[in-house]
Amino acid sequence: MRALFGLILLLTGFSISAQDATISGTVRDESGAVMPGVSVSVRGPKPVGSTTDDKGRYELRIPPEDLEDQTVTVRFAFLRELVQRDVAILPGEHRDLDIAMSIKSLPDVEVTKEGLRDRSAIDKLDARVTRFMPNPLGDVNSLLQGRLGVVTRNELSSGYSVRGGNFDENLVYVNDIEVYRPFLVRAGQQEGLSFPNPDMIEKIHFSAGGFEARYGDKLSSVLDITYKRPREFSGSASASFMGGSLSIANPMAKRRLRQVTGFRYRTLSAVLKGLDTQGDYTPVYTDLQSYWTYDVSEKVEVGFLGVYSRNKYDVIPRDRETELGNFNQALRFNVYFEGQERTSYETFFGALNVNVKPRKDMFLKFTTSAFRTYETERFDILGQYRLSELDRDLGSDNFGQPIKVLGVGTYLDHARNELRATVLTATHRGTWHSLRTATRHHEWQWGVEARAERIQDRLNEWYLLDSADYSIPYSVDPEHLRLRSSVKSRVDLRSIRSSAYVQHAWDWKGTNGSDWSLVTGVRAQNWTYNGQTIVSPRLRVAWHPGWKKISAEGDTVQKDFSFWFATGLYQQAPFYRELRDMHGVLNPELRAQRSIHFILGGDRQFKMWDRPFKWSTELYYKILDDLIPYELDNVRIRYYAKNDAKGYAMGIDTKLNGEFIPGIESWMALSVMKTEEDILDDQYYERYNSDGKVIIPGYTLNNVAVDSALKQPGYIPRPADQRVSFALFFQDEMPGAPTFKVHVSLNFGTGLPYGPPNNSRYEDVLRGPLYRRVDIGFSKQLLGAKGQEKKGFLRHIDDAWVSLEVFNLINLNNTIDYSWIQDVGGRYYGIPEFLTPRRFNLKFITWF
Repeated sequence: MRALFGLILLLTGFSISAQDATISGTVRDESGAVMPGVSVSVRGPKPVGSTTDDKGRYELRIPPEDLEDQTVTVRFAFLRELVQRDVAILPGEHRDLDIAMSIKSLPDVEVTKEGLRDRSAIDKLDARVTRFMPNPLGDVNSLLQGRLGVVTRNELSSGYSVRGGNFDENLVYVNDIEVYRPFLVRAGQQEGLSFPNPDMIEKIHFSAGGFEARYGDKLSSVLDITYKRPREFSGSASASFMGGSLSIANPMAKRRLRQVTGFRYRTLSAVLKGLDTQGDYTPVYTDLQSYWTYDVSEKVEVGFLGVYSRNKYDVIPRDRETELGNFNQALRFNVYFEGQERTSYETFFGALNVNVKPRKDMFLKFTTSAFRTYETERFDILGQYRLSELDRDLGSDNFGQPIKVLGVGTYLDHARNELRATVLTATHRGTWHSLRTATRHHEWQWGVEARAERIQDRLNEWYLLDSADYSIPYSVDPEHLRLRSSVKSRVDLRSIRSSAYVQHAWDWKGTNGSDWSLVTGVRAQNWTYNGQTIVSPRLRVAWHPGWKKISAEGDTVQKDFSFWFATGLYQQAPFYRELRDMHGVLNPELRAQRSIHFILGGDRQFKMWDRPFKWSTELYYKILDDLIPYELDNVRIRYYAKNDAKGYAMGIDTKLNGEFIPGIESWMALSVMKTEEDILDDQYYERYNSDGKVIIPGYTLNNVAVDSALKQPGYIPRPADQRVSFALFFQDEMPGAPTFKVHVSLNFGTGLPYGPPNNSRYEDVLRGPLYRRVDIGFSKQLLGAKGQEKKGFLRHIDDAWVSLEVFNLINLNNTIDYSWIQDVGGRYYGIPEFLTPRRFNLKFITWF
């Protein structure tokens, strides 16, 4: 009996030891849809494999021969996407492993917690959040509020500043193709829709500095956008008092042919009617885009992106009334207008790409693109103004009424400007995974590009100012009328810009569960117009320590920290806007601006209230050299077209994002920074009168100079020197009623430097007021709620919402710029240009 029992026990033990292990789960894409047809495999002495079914499910039975290390590497492959997971498992055990995959345009390898950490310096954004962010434009750039180092101060513009830089220092890519902002735009309301269509976006990546060599030559940041390659039919539509949109995405020909098309229409008439300048506003912004891809074979794919957009802005101003000053000196500025303004930006864009995968570890991409824009700016505006001081005596019957006229005059603003720009580009990019295992990964990337640029520009603008029947500046000869400013020029600029880069990424697993990554690269560019060749090396190292702690219950808890350091040379070769000075003259000797980045950062991913959160912080210092000084006029950047400044930028950015409410992401970010520049030839003389006081025309009575002194201003704040900024986006739902949601966007920033319009940057040391803005949206889900029954046509609608949006909830006056008037005594008065007041919008959104 004992022998029989021992034999049974032996056989039972053998059976247990020889038992297969099983791993099962579901594969979904980034939107949560299941993914059938994904190849799932485990390599070993006896490789096993499977394919996900129509519901995205799979199951693997792993023989004991593959479990000698008590760990297996599970590989998920679909098209060019490869995801690997290392799973600790013993014979006879079962593990659930659910995976989220995306269809990427490059064959990146993602090996996360169980393998190698993501080495990218790029912050990933979710374009779907724009659907509910209360914002007048509703474009992708609203997502950048709250990113590390990003500052936005104008709800009418898609421009943004990153760590003290200006709008022109930011790279924007769509499907690996650089896109451009309008050239002639003066004000945010003229700018219209930004290039990317949020309804067509699959992925958004953003970096505020320290980005890799594969990205181009700009000083500040990169925004990298990839459009969808749909696997099933879907669409969306929206309508509001400010316009609407429609998008359709669907695969065809057994999913070998795919397309996504989007149309946008926007008008801001209702918002602009709240400006101080009253008149007839007719802004119309339209945009049509279509992206097609076709699988020629398993190794070759062809894609085409076509875009047409037109932003048209017409206004016939009538009058303006602005109150300014404070209780000690309350002022009122009145203007009565004649004339009109007509501005138009029309853009055509087409790109054809061929993607080739000659073998499993290599990916090649060839792209040709053409960009064409035609911009016109025509206006004749006659303004008759009066600046009055108001009665501030609370006991007076005339309290708040004009009691004294400080200035009166007339100005005539004229422009007939046209610009045509054509950019033809041919690009090759490649990726080669020279080594790819569960513990090591070597990746090479390279690229070459040739770009032919032609800019045809005709400028004819002038400004006449008459104060109290005297032309300013005053002309001694009554037969000649002097203009306050005048620019007249013709330009036909043709040039070739060529560039190349190579970079190597090395990821490896260290001891005690740590992960390391090192990315090194270099890029070069040559421009035929100035003959300059620039070379920019870049480096980034990241470390995930894999720290663990023992909880009170004795369980091991992963402490998910990451740290990184990035440095490199970032050089921005001039484009047309930087080449042209205040008088419309080009400077062919202009060189590239340079910036050396030093960035030290870290983040921690953790759970709070059993929900995921992430806290990120970066310290940075940037050495700036060969800078081109500029002045900021609303959103118009006016360059001096000389490399005669040096400077620096330093600061700290911190951000917390996560699910304060289950399943709904919110975030808050705080930035503290300082950026200054020293213009090399900005010395000036101070003149002193016999009383020993500095002579200031219009302010001092004794203006006879008896002495003077040479002054060197030294370092002064750069135009984007916003010392403190805070951004918050919070989403909540009503308790017990999840179909009701609230979305709050808050932005705060300290004042920017400004000064009188005399092209003397050293005088731009005044500080504007604080920027404070709160937007809020109230949403109600009409269709798509859990457990809701849909009948008839409504069965084809996945989700539908209605939203009431309130812009500038607190109704604060935010200043974007200053208009300047001057009396005959030479005294300047700065009149604030306010942004939009409180406005309402009703929006309907549906997905199908």
